[in-house]
Amino acid sequence: MIATYSLRLSFGLAIVLAVSAPARSQEGHGEYPARQSWSFAGPFGYYDEAQLQRGFRVYKEVCSNCHSMSLVPFRALAEPGGPGFSDAQVKALAAEYKIKDGPNDAGDMFERPGLPSDYFPWNFANEQQARAALNGALPPDISVLAKARSYSRGFPWFLINAVDQYEDWL
Repeated sequence: MIATYSLRLSFGLAIVLAVSAPARSQEGHGEYPARQSWSFAGPFGYYDEAQLQRGFRVYKEVCSNCHSMSLVPFRALAEPGGPGFSDAQVKALAAEYKIKDGPNDAGDMFERPGLPSDYFPWNFANEQQARAALNGALPPDISVLAKARSYSRGFPWFLINAVDQYEDWL
C-alpha cells in the first residue's frame, strides 16, 4: 500500500514537473503555495489512471535516465488506486528490465528478466558511477522525492490536512 502511494506521488510529481513552471516565484519565497484544485484532493479524491500511466511513461522515458525508484516494486503498477495496469502488463513491463541476481551454483552473478516482485532498477551500478556520469550530482530517488516537496502549516492545521489532503482552507 505504501509502495502504491509512493508510486502515485512519483508519477504525479513527474507530470507536474514536466508540464508546469516552478511553484514559487522569487518574491513569493517562503509563502504557502497557491491553492490548487486537484482531482486527488480531499477525502473522496481519486487518481486518474490515464494521468498515472502518462506519468509512468514520463518516468520511464525521461526521469529514469538519472533518477531511481528503488523503493517501488513493479507489482505496485497493478495495485488498486494505481495506474491500472493488468497483471499481464506488469509482468511484461518487468520483463523489459534486466535484474542483477545471483550468485548461481558457480558463484557468479547473472542478469535475468525482471519479475513483478522485483524493484525498479537504477541505470547506474553505484553512487560513484552516477556522480561521474552526471557531473558530480547525485539525483534523488523519485520514490521519496514527493515526500520532500511538502510544507507544514503548523498546529492545528496539520490535523485538518489529514482530512482535507492537499487542500488549503485558509
